Amino acid sequence: MLVVLDFLLPILVDWKSIILIVGGVLAASWLVVRMAGVSSDDISGIINKLAIIGFPVGIIAIITIGAGFYLISKSPEPSYPTFDAITIGCLAVLGFVLILRPIKDFKFGAVLSLAIGLIGSGLLVFFGADSIKFMSVVFIIIFFIIYGAIRMFEDLYLLIADFLSSPFISVTIGVLCILQGTLLIFNISLGGIFTLFGII
Repeated sequence: MLVVLDFLLPILVDWKSIILIVGGVLAASWLVVRMAGVSSDDISGIINKLAIIGFPVGIIAIITIGAGFYLISKSPEPSYPTFDAITIGCLAVLGFVLILRPIKDFKFGAVLSLAIGLIGSGLLVFFGADSIKFMSVVFIIIFFIIYGAIRMFEDLYLLIADFLSSPFISVTIGVLCILQGTLLIFNISLGGIFTLFGII
């Protein structure tokens, strides 16, 4: 397993510029589709399909951050000098945008509560409970307790997802990631440019 990780993780980190560019294009899909001259009737369907494609790319972007830290921790001197704070930030935000966009309308609170309620009732059957009324009451109690507990978290998650998925925010993030990815190909970073002009 470690041999596989040692083989795959450097590839992810070395391809971080490609991940940023591809992910940036998917994040800025609203702008890309508009610039491609697609008719207004087809835009929504195409963007939804691109959002599904972006989901695994978002996961890869998050994994790439972990891969970078893992490789740096194994080396006394960082082998990846361009894996800077700007790159990490771009990968992290890009990952969240691409992951949250296709699942932002999924109400996981009710599904999770239903699953936990059924598991709780199943455990009662496993431990010998045979009263249907008793199991039904336990199921309802577990369902509403779990649902109430995660409802606040779900609302926060939906608020963040809606914000990151808005066309202006996602396009801005996408363009920044494309720019950062392109600069990384030439061993430059937005961080270096910002420092040069005294922005940070």
